[in-house]
Amino acid sequence: MKFTLFATLVASTSAFAPTFGVARSNMALNADLIETMKTAQGPHICWGSEGVMEGHDENDIKGYDNLGNLVAAIEKFGLTETLKGPGPFTIIAPVDSIVAQTGDKFTEDVVKYHVIPGKHTVDSISGDLDTLNGKKLTYARKFRKTFLDDTIMGQETNYGGGSGYPCNIEADNGIIHIVSTTLDPSFETLNAEAGLGGVV
Repeated sequence: MKFTLFATLVASTSAFAPTFGVARSNMALNADLIETMKTAQGPHICWGSEGVMEGHDENDIKGYDNLGNLVAAIEKFGLTETLKGPGPFTIIAPVDSIVAQTGDKFTEDVVKYHVIPGKHTVDSISGDLDTLNGKKLTYARKFRKTFLDDTIMGQETNYGGGSGYPCNIEADNGIIHIVSTTLDPSFETLNAEAGLGGVV
């Protein structure tokens, strides 16, 4: 009798229990890459020393460095429909502050260099990747980190409590990796013969 009651309780509660180890790729997210970038939250911005005079600790969160400038560039260069299409695509997404620093150099050619056909999680990247620009991103594994060109995937921030740069952000038609630098189509790996021992 006790066993029957226990089995009934387990069966009834398991319907509401979270399922662990189930691939999320089968789940409908109801947001394409563009919509997901509009709502994605990048690394937080701390007040720093300027906040002390206003009663904040240096590590208090002031806001977030998001992807609005990248979305605006995508819309400006007419790539919205492509990135709302079936894809899938992987987007290497530089944060607003970095795109703002790039200014007029953030051209259509550069934006396309941040878009990779196919869906690639950070852990699955193991070689050079084609881009919509037509050139390849150079893969490297160094210091227990994955690099594309000279950009670190999944970079952590330098201050305590930092949220880091989120990667593997799922969208219905692809995946987004937020990064701290813009990619440059003119990137070339330097080698020892060039006198620099490679890009580090």
